[in-house]
Amino acid sequence: MKKITKSLSLLIASMVSLPLLADGNDTAVMMKNDKQAYTTADPALEWQDKVILGRVENVYYQDIDGLTEQPFIGKIDTGADTTSMHAENIHVYSNNEKYKGMQDTELMQTIVDEFGGPKSNWWLESFDTPERNIQGVVKFDIRHPTTGEVISLERPLARTSVIRSRTSEIPLYRPVINIPLKIAGITVNTDVNLTDRSNFSAPILIGKTFLKQNAWVFAGYDYLQSQNDARIVGRSEEFFVDGVSLKTSFSLANSYSQMHAMDIKIDEEKRTVTFDTANKSGEKTTLTLPLERMLRVSGEERPLVFIPVKAGDFEKPILAYLKDRSKYSSQLRLGKNTLNKYFIIDTKDKNVLRAENMTLETLLSKRDPLVVATHEIIYLDGTPVNAEPSFAINTPVLFVDGFELSKGKNGEQVSFYIPSSDGNDKKVIKKVERKIRVGESVRPILKEQVVIGGKEMTLEFALEAIGKGDEPHFAIGRAFKKDGVLVNTRTEDLLDPRPLFHTGYIEKAQVEGLKFSVKLDTGADISSMNALNIKRFEKDGKEMVSFDYENAEGLEQSFTKEVVDIMRIRAKAGEKPNERPVVMMDVTLGEVSKTVRVNLQDRSRFEYSMILGKNFLKNGVVVGSDNTYLLGK
Repeated sequence: MKKITKSLSLLIASMVSLPLLADGNDTAVMMKNDKQAYTTADPALEWQDKVILGRVENVYYQDIDGLTEQPFIGKIDTGADTTSMHAENIHVYSNNEKYKGMQDTELMQTIVDEFGGPKSNWWLESFDTPERNIQGVVKFDIRHPTTGEVISLERPLARTSVIRSRTSEIPLYRPVINIPLKIAGITVNTDVNLTDRSNFSAPILIGKTFLKQNAWVFAGYDYLQSQNDARIVGRSEEFFVDGVSLKTSFSLANSYSQMHAMDIKIDEEKRTVTFDTANKSGEKTTLTLPLERMLRVSGEERPLVFIPVKAGDFEKPILAYLKDRSKYSSQLRLGKNTLNKYFIIDTKDKNVLRAENMTLETLLSKRDPLVVATHEIIYLDGTPVNAEPSFAINTPVLFVDGFELSKGKNGEQVSFYIPSSDGNDKKVIKKVERKIRVGESVRPILKEQVVIGGKEMTLEFALEAIGKGDEPHFAIGRAFKKDGVLVNTRTEDLLDPRPLFHTGYIEKAQVEGLKFSVKLDTGADISSMNALNIKRFEKDGKEMVSFDYENAEGLEQSFTKEVVDIMRIRAKAGEKPNERPVVMMDVTLGEVSKTVRVNLQDRSRFEYSMILGKNFLKNGVVVGSDNTYLLGK
């Protein structure tokens, strides 16, 4: 348990009112506020017996030659009963003469039907007993992600996974093998079903077969277990690819990285991509790399490959899609998936990576920076305002729709509306302390009391009118704090005080005044609720929806809500996409009360009428797959 304690402690080392887990024999949840701390002991918690994983972690195969040191992306999903992994060329057969001539789906269906069919509970018993004598064998391939080498494997059939399809009465049959997987130093021999996961961002899905008795899951972070060793990079860097230096920038909005490429040629038979890349000085190289998969970006298919990059002593393959970036100043743009896995950005400096080997741990031992996420909330005059870090801005800036300067009793003053995340903008009039010139614009400087991370402080910031298409927000500039600003892309709202508390994967929640059982699903991005008789309409210029909620516990309630978004679920070929209206719902679980987005769908066939996804669970809910209804015990 010390490993997770250390990484959380490092994360909050210089921050206000953020949670950490106490080390030692007595488990506690601690909150840091300046140099004072208090503990709330909970003897029912046994944090030390299990590791806490983020929503995405590195997963390692332990019995496959050539892959034991190769990290694979693993999505940690408390909502999944089984663990699954991507495999190619999957075939199932039996050495028992009884099943001669049968293979793959026919064989698996025959075996399942012999023991009661897909709706029976035969899979809870031992699968291949001497009496059954199935003698099943699974052959499959795994492709090395960076070399493209195809590794052919053969394993005993441990059991058959039967998955009920959302769109078909005929279930899906998948072979299951037993294989040792390692995450955060813990190796678990677990049943894993083999399937084609080429359309998913993570080739491995970690479900309860691994998590039970081994791990808690905190959906608020990606790569929680490896952020201790995250390398510090400046706000811009220079990476070398095959000896060619590429100017590198960072995106805090896009998930995938992007690399400059020209003359792209894809060899579908060899599954390789050949392309040219060059820098502004004319240095050029030609690369041929294994094709990971095709990625749809803005309606176009782009090849996704692992790029071998180097800067200083950092040398890793980075997953990026190829695109002509001739019009951009940087040839390599790192997205959040890459940043989450390897880096923390120091907005104060440039080219840190090639200059020194600096990790988060070593930097925090030398300096006291402010650590922020890509999205924060600060309070101006008691009004919540969306905030985000900026690489380009030095002095913090409040971007507003517009402002007016005028003469006041105590000198020049400015009037403007404070943009609020809840839509209730507030008009304020403030004294102008001084002005600064930035390019062709002049920005008034204000001195204002603000609340950040639960702490009130006096802050100087500039005022600027937003450009066309932009949204009002507060930009956390590089000079926000003397010791600098670090950007951690692994999470959101780091400055929002929140308790850490543990739950089972089924708990009682209060939703819009109703209290009922919900499923806590770290694999879901957005929470989802059972809705029947869904009717969409317009009222006073707003899109609305009415629906009926009901559950197996006998609760029923009709709702009318404003539609804030529409989720479109990709359908199979020939089918129409499934549209789900999204509404805002008040949800309380344990110590957390939040208004979150909830998509509406008919969940009548599911055991639980509602799932709480990442958008709620990120607020400090640490989920265990072993138990239910831990809250209140």
